[in-house]
Amino acid sequence: MAVKVPVFSFEKLNDVNSQLGPQMKSTGEVLGIGKTIEEAMFKGLVSAGFKMCHPSEQRPVGVYMTVNDQDKFDIVSIAKKFADLGCTMYATKGTAEVISELGVDVTVVDRLSATDTVVKLMNEGKIDYIVYTGKTDLESINDFIRLHHHAILLGITVLTALDTANALADIIASKFTEDNTELVDINHLRKEKLQLSFTKMQSCGNDYIYFNCFEAPVENPEELSVRISDRHFGVGGDGIVLICPSDKADAKMRMFNIDGSEGKMCGNAIRCVGKYLYDNGIKRRNPLTIDTLSGIKTLRLNIGADGKVDSVQVDMGKAILKPEEIPVKLDGETIASRPVKIDGKDYQITCVSMGNPHCVVFTDTDVAELPLEKIGPKFEFDPLFPERVNTEFINVIDKNTLKMRVWERGAGETLSCGTGACAAAAACILNGYCKRDTDITVTLRGGELSVNWSADGAVYLTGPAATVFTGEIACCGGAR
Repeated sequence: MAVKVPVFSFEKLNDVNSQLGPQMKSTGEVLGIGKTIEEAMFKGLVSAGFKMCHPSEQRPVGVYMTVNDQDKFDIVSIAKKFADLGCTMYATKGTAEVISELGVDVTVVDRLSATDTVVKLMNEGKIDYIVYTGKTDLESINDFIRLHHHAILLGITVLTALDTANALADIIASKFTEDNTELVDINHLRKEKLQLSFTKMQSCGNDYIYFNCFEAPVENPEELSVRISDRHFGVGGDGIVLICPSDKADAKMRMFNIDGSEGKMCGNAIRCVGKYLYDNGIKRRNPLTIDTLSGIKTLRLNIGADGKVDSVQVDMGKAILKPEEIPVKLDGETIASRPVKIDGKDYQITCVSMGNPHCVVFTDTDVAELPLEKIGPKFEFDPLFPERVNTEFINVIDKNTLKMRVWERGAGETLSCGTGACAAAAACILNGYCKRDTDITVTLRGGELSVNWSADGAVYLTGPAATVFTGEIACCGGAR
């Protein structure tokens, strides 16, 4: 996909007159190229000087909207998109009325001609985007000129077309950022492309693309994961894993989800790391220690008749149960069968961290029948979970057997999740379905894992690890 984005003089020179006619508005243009329209739009807008803001717990994002009557029908769905992404919504009275009818929380802000409230909000950093399609009367035009000029001074993005505003919401939802997207200056392109060697590995269908960073570092892993994890245009996988040297352990594991976000821990990926290290002669030890963002993990390798690793037991550490450490915004010492509302529906949840946050939901409905593609994102982005959350839906078959489907933050539904299986087993024990110090079989779409929450507090995960294939992939050779 390719998108041309105009560059206006007032985007680089904030003191020029922003009241321009239709002639010669643009003083140049940039080209955004990407695998998707969202990636291309993101690259184009950033390169043109637009400031892109993504809402988070640490960084709220505000959107101010005021549109003319003919655009009010279309603005509703766009406003809902921004609100669902976690943005704080502001609007003039008429626009706010139509937005609120869809259940979107919106703060009414008077027009600039009436009060300077919107300017104060802009000065306080509470407004990051402005969507404006005002009327053509003199008062409205003067409002826009003043509003636009002040936005330019503060570096606030102003959009005067609803299709662009809709595209912006899609870009934010796609999670492209300057950290996970490679921006290439065509004036400094390398003539040759870099070749990266990789190994595709999987455990119970949880597949990642592995890079040996003992041999060479991987630049910009966030962008690389987004690009090559695509199952249609790349190698295909749930993300990438970097196997790196460590001064604390035998090796260090860094994992990146398909959206470019870095994960703290993955029970399936770390078993494949152990297999890779042993089978390739990098670390011929048993057990192995692996440094992760959730601490150092110990791996015990099962060596098959061919001299290669076929399964691995991982000491996953202790299950974290305190809400503030998971984290989840609920009170109490633990969260077990706690009634909550997610997207207006009643659920009972049990929350556990295994180095990353998990929400476990027990259901009598066969998990195979659940519309996970609809339910999963509602849990992942619910305000209860400030770092988002992995969600496991569980059928208890008997005291030693569970059936599970999982929605992983940053990846969507996966065939398997090692930390999720551990969290599910711990949740079953907390709710009296299973007992500690016993092997619990967790059946997932991609296979079976065994979990044992021992009396000493450690959670042990055992399962297979397999190499799928090896190869090379060309990387862009430009400079960020």
